[in-house]
Amino acid sequence: MTELTPAVTTAVDAVREHFAGKPVEVTPDGAGGAFVIVNDIEIGPGYIPSTTWLGFHVSAAYPNADVYPHYTGRLTRTDGQPHGQAIQQVDWQNRPALQLSRRSNGWRVGIDNAALKAEKVITWLSIQ
Repeated sequence: MTELTPAVTTAVDAVREHFAGKPVEVTPDGAGGAFVIVNDIEIGPGYIPSTTWLGFHVSAAYPNADVYPHYTGRLTRTDGQPHGQAIQQVDWQNRPALQLSRRSNGWRVGIDNAALKAEKVITWLSIQ
């Protein structure tokens, strides 16, 4: 198994710091990257359940590659409406999940990072 690249290790450390107090699971992908799951993420009253996990893959190409897509546990909208086109049901890391397609077309190395992207995705989801 390949160890995490230094940049991926830095990204994982930043995610742990950003989401301090929340359990963070890290699984090496075997190529220098990592699958990351942050548990106990508050999505808000627009979804059932209102708390879920958020997962994503930080590839060995990080920070030169966007962290995309993100995943959550399966959620239902409290207003009864279907999810939008950027959200679809999938299985990810042997878990039933929603895939959140929020690509950062303007990914800026040295400015954007895995923790910031995760926070942006959570904020986006909470207002859908």
